[in-house]
Order: sequence, then structure tokens, then C-alpha cells
Amino acid sequence: MPIVVGITVALGLGLWYSRSALVPAALPSGPNVLLIVLDTTRADYLSCYGYKERTTPRIDRLASEGTRYTRAYSTDFWTLPSHATILTGLYPTEAGATSETNHLPTSLVTLAERFQTAGYSTGAVVCNTWVSGERGFAQGFTDYEEMWRAANRPGPLAPPEAHDHPAADRAVAWIDRHAAEPAPFFLFVNFNVAHLPYRPSPPLRRRFLTRDWPAARLEKVMGIMEELPYFAGALKLDGADFKIMRELYAAGIAESDEWVGLLVDALAANGVLDNTLVVITADHGENLGDHSMIGHLLSMHDTTLHVPLILRYPGRFDGGAVKEELVSLIDLFPTILDVCSLLDGTDSASGQRSLCHPHREPTVVVFAENDRPVNGIRVMKQRFPAFDTSTIEHSLRAVRTERYKLIWRVGDGTELFDVSSDPGELYDIAQARTDVRDELLARLQTWNDNLEQMTDLRPFESRDVETLEQLRALGYVGGGEDQSSDDE
Repeated sequence: MPIVVGITVALGLGLWYSRSALVPAALPSGPNVLLIVLDTTRADYLSCYGYKERTTPRIDRLASEGTRYTRAYSTDFWTLPSHATILTGLYPTEAGATSETNHLPTSLVTLAERFQTAGYSTGAVVCNTWVSGERGFAQGFTDYEEMWRAANRPGPLAPPEAHDHPAADRAVAWIDRHAAEPAPFFLFVNFNVAHLPYRPSPPLRRRFLTRDWPAARLEKVMGIMEELPYFAGALKLDGADFKIMRELYAAGIAESDEWVGLLVDALAANGVLDNTLVVITADHGENLGDHSMIGHLLSMHDTTLHVPLILRYPGRFDGGAVKEELVSLIDLFPTILDVCSLLDGTDSASGQRSLCHPHREPTVVVFAENDRPVNGIRVMKQRFPAFDTSTIEHSLRAVRTERYKLIWRVGDGTELFDVSSDPGELYDIAQARTDVRDELLARLQTWNDNLEQMTDLRPFESRDVETLEQLRALGYVGGGEDQSSDDE
């Protein structure tokens, strides 16, 4: 039974707590697994992916000791569905974890459950409220620590961005407890420091800010909690604001790198680093003035979908190797199980294959999806009644090939980009290259039509007051009777 720190479980919400693991006949012989998801981290802000400043020296070292994938893509632009993909190997629609359901159904078998059944010790330390135990993400974890809980924060008035350092300390303590045990472990850690609001530590702020910005302007940018006021026109930002935003964001990436380093140091200190598969990735990226957008809501551009992916495990991933093939986050589930000799014939339901598969065919396309942002629409209507919500009332789908990227606003048109010559996706060529547009749209529609959709799913209604208050403070859920959440 999972231990979820800080949660009082109501009887009606406890279905997943009753799922017990099978007792293995013998201890598993596979390696430990440390899965680190850097929330809201776009690949191009890591120095090993070419960022102009050295933001990530610890992650860079891991990349030099393992394999770095240069073109890894998320399946969605926000936290809940993309984490569902990582933990199930399914697209959000297949997992039933979408912008309309807002939870991970208990009928699925997660990565943690596979490890628990195999005899692994399983633990998680998470900083983002969207991956709460109440929403189904604690399935298979014996320990599940939610760092936004008041009991886990460094002080009663600590802001949301103060979760990550205590999270690193908690994860280090978990490693220290389990490294010497006979059974291997699976530890999942979600760091959230790069997410809005951008408030890195003062030393990193001083390091990455390129000038002594006026205090009022700096406070304005650091005070941005979410993107909805900007979308509604209530928040005005200019080029200087975006520059500050980008510098603060880079500082946040550097801060998350420090926490990654603490975990790697704990593995080394316990003598288990080389017997641990270390996975570094992100659930999605972020717009920082790109495409006239901030945050990641409603963006299928590479700024939100292109994520880092680094795997370190001597003997399976070559040190310093760089792979330029297209890969998707759905590939992680079978890859991790494969490295641990736990992969079976049922683990490729979405057509994905382990990145270690000896006969893996090169990936030709990757897909992404997001359903209608039901609660985001509701919040906009509540807070900004003059905003025309018809402009966001559509599902989004995307397909990316080696050369092209097609974004489909279902029922509302397409955009096409030649990402080989236009990596910033600045020039829509949908009308100039109708042949490519029609071919990719047909391919995307066929993929979409063939997705296995879970049935009888209803929007999730949270009863967790503490988590709802956190989400409401960040603008992700409405007031009053609104209990469901679906935004970023």
C-alpha cells in the first residue's frame, strides 16, 4: 500500500491504494532506476544541448557518461498527460489522462507497478501538484512524497518554488535508505523549479541576469504566476520583460541542475551509481515570448514539445554518444523495462520499441496531442469575461517528421513548418506547400482515428483542499464550485 505523505484518503478515492503487488519468487537482478523529470524544461536551455551559458554542468557530465538524444519529443504540452505517457508508455488519449479527465485511471498498469511486482523498492518525490497521488500517480509506489504539502515545505509561508531543494534532500535520504538493500530500487523524482513563477535563488539570479534591471520591472516578471492574464490581454509584456524572463528561466534550469547533482552524488557515495540507470528528461518545455506566447498552454511548437533525454548506464548506453533520431516519450517505458530485463510482449501497445532494441527501426514521425482545455476555458470565462474563448476551444494534434512539422487545430485549420530550414517555426507554409500539408494531415488524422480511447471516463473531481488551493493560487482552476482541473 503506497504511503502518500500529507494525504488523508477518503474512502471514495482509495481504489488505487488497494492494488497490491505480487511477491516475486526471487530478488530481481536488474539495475536500480533513477527517473528524473525536470518539469517545464525545454531542451535548448541545457548547455549540453547548445545553450550559450553553462546552465547544466552536472547534467552535461551525465551526458558525457551516457547517451544524449538530440530530438526527443513529448506527447503533450502540459504536465499531467505527459507524465502519464512516461509512466505508462501510452499516448494521453490511450491512457485516459487528458485535459478533459485530469487524472491517471487506476485500471492501467504503471511503470512503478511493474517494478513493484518484480520486487523492486519503489519511491517518488514530486513537486508538481498535477502528479498527485489523488490523481492516480501514486500507483505502485510504496513511498510517494508530495512536496507542496505544508508539512513538507521548509516553512509555513514558503512559496511554491521552495519545494525543490527539500525534494532533493528527501530523495537523497530515500537513496541512502535503500541503496544497501538486497532488492534494487526505482525512484521517480519530479523537480518543478523551472515552472512559473520564475524565482530562482538570489545567487543564480545574480549570475544570469545580464544587467541591474529596475526593481519594479524585475518584480513584475518574477510576479507572473501563470499565462492566462497575458492571453487575455490583462498583462502587457515587452521585449525587456521577455529578456528578463529568459534569464530567470535559465537560472531556474541551473538550479535544477544542482538538485540533479545532489542525487547523482548520493548514488556515487553509496557505491551504486554504475549499477543505476539514470534517466534525465522533461515533461514539456516553455514559451518565453516565443510565438507571442508565454508558458506552455495551447502550444504545439518545439519550444514546448522538444525535451532533453539523457540515459546513463554503463554497458547499455555508450558514454558520450549522441543520437539524432526522432524519439518520443512513449519510448521511455519499454526502454526502462528492457534495461531491467522486465520487458515482455505486451509493452508495445502504441507501436513504440525500446531504444535498446537491436532491430529498432528509425522513427519516421512523432505525434503529440491535447484535448480541449475544458477547465482553462472555464477559468478564462470566470476571470476574463471579455475574452473570446472560441479561440481556444479546440483540441490540438501535431506530427513531426525529419523535415516538417504540422500542427492541427481540430476543426480550425492547420499550420505547417519546414523545421529543417525554419527551426524556430516562424513561417507557416501550409498554403504554399499544400501537398505536404495534405499528406501530413491525412497521416495525423489516421493516427488520431486509430488511437485506442478508454471508455466511460468522467472528469476528475478533486476533494483535496490543500492541492486545490495551490492550483487555484497559480490560476489553474476556477473559484467557487469548480473542483476539476485540466490546464497546465
